[in-house]
Amino acid sequence: MTATPGGPTILLNITHGFQARMLLRSRISEVLQANGAHLVVCSPSSDEPAFRAEFEGGRATLVRTPERFSRVESKLINLRQYLLMNPSLGATLNHKNEAFRHQSPFWYHFARTGNAFLGRLPVLRRSYMRAEELVFRGDEFDRLLDASAPGLVVTGTPGFNPFDIHLLRAARRKGIPTATVMLSWDNLSSKGYMNGTPDHLLVWSEVMADEAAELHDFPRSRTRWTGAAQFDVYHGHRQRFDRAAWRRAHGVPGDAGLILYGTINPAILPHEFGIVEQLARAVAGGALRRPCHLWIRLHPQMVKGPFRTSIEPYRKLAGPFVHVEEPPVRDSALAWDLPKEDSLHLADLLCASDVMLTPCSTLVIDAACTDTPAVSVLHDGPAAVHPRLSVRRFAHYTHYSRLLRTGGAARAYSFEECLRQIEAYLENPQLHRKERQTIVAEQLGRLDGLSGERTAGALLEIASGARLRRGRIRPAGSGS
Repeated sequence: MTATPGGPTILLNITHGFQARMLLRSRISEVLQANGAHLVVCSPSSDEPAFRAEFEGGRATLVRTPERFSRVESKLINLRQYLLMNPSLGATLNHKNEAFRHQSPFWYHFARTGNAFLGRLPVLRRSYMRAEELVFRGDEFDRLLDASAPGLVVTGTPGFNPFDIHLLRAARRKGIPTATVMLSWDNLSSKGYMNGTPDHLLVWSEVMADEAAELHDFPRSRTRWTGAAQFDVYHGHRQRFDRAAWRRAHGVPGDAGLILYGTINPAILPHEFGIVEQLARAVAGGALRRPCHLWIRLHPQMVKGPFRTSIEPYRKLAGPFVHVEEPPVRDSALAWDLPKEDSLHLADLLCASDVMLTPCSTLVIDAACTDTPAVSVLHDGPAAVHPRLSVRRFAHYTHYSRLLRTGGAARAYSFEECLRQIEAYLENPQLHRKERQTIVAEQLGRLDGLSGERTAGALLEIASGARLRRGRIRPAGSGS
């Protein structure tokens, strides 16, 4: 393929592995380059041989993230979510606020006092943001922007990640257009008020567009729907998947019910091991009417990075009826960096499973995309837990409560109820199928495998300063 000459230069800010999965290991970067765009990839792992081998060359150049941060700013970034968020709209933050009250009483009362004014008056929020922008300007990105002269700067958050904040501010000062391709379904409702606000916001769904307008005062005229490219892998995957062959290859008996359990960030649910251990003992002990195999997929943040925890207790659960999967997180300056093949493996794993369990995870959306029944684990296992740490709090989080209301994921408020829900799905895999389709429609708009193309097309339009003619976007891998 000969790429179209004279395309725009687009700078992609990759701050951790989840952004690499979304922007670099999806169709977005492929389609951008196929349409002549030159990509400048800004990442802390730009000097690593494996990262360079995967992404550099052709129409992509890697540059290292300029790192400059003060402890004062880090504290302000943490406080801002409590200072600025409208408390009547941010249910997730209200629950996090309660934990904050016990962890840091002084800063809690300071933030609460400020929020009484800033959280309710948009004009005061904007004034606060302008003041912060004057102090922390993102000057360290100036040299990079001058040297690369991008026509567009792209981030994965609208100013929640500190490096995104600085880059968006620097681009604004230099008159460079900016766009955020939203990384996650919960960011707009759980990370506080956006800062370093982008010119354009590319969202997964109308739900996300509503949150941007209601929670962040972001103009709808600068929001557009593209879907989420990282879910494109699921389009038509079940129809192509050889379930029997996969099970034979992975040692799962063909007549066994395969239960997938996805853990979450241990900092959010430190007692999760007790929940998993109780389930593992039940499966190994034959507590379910049908013989079952439990596949525990550890969250990448458990394995490496700032939230890592001891996974040895999980390893000890492995046995004839229990498999423990440790995601292949790379040793990298880029936190939680997973290889591209992991997305395909997860799609296979979901299609092979009869039911997926998790306390509160995007895996519920992944499961809906593959029509895999899901159970939301909302019990705390055998140990007594303080209410503010209980898994039940997740059912009230803004993003998760909306998903649970669809009925597309069964709720298990006790261990016994969890076993009943598993057995119900083993007996009737079609149970709640329409509700799972509702999850896909609400969270992604639709699943057609084209979100990467739509996202790339939107970025090219923004970078060119004008709408491209219909049909002009060239799919990656097509001829010139």
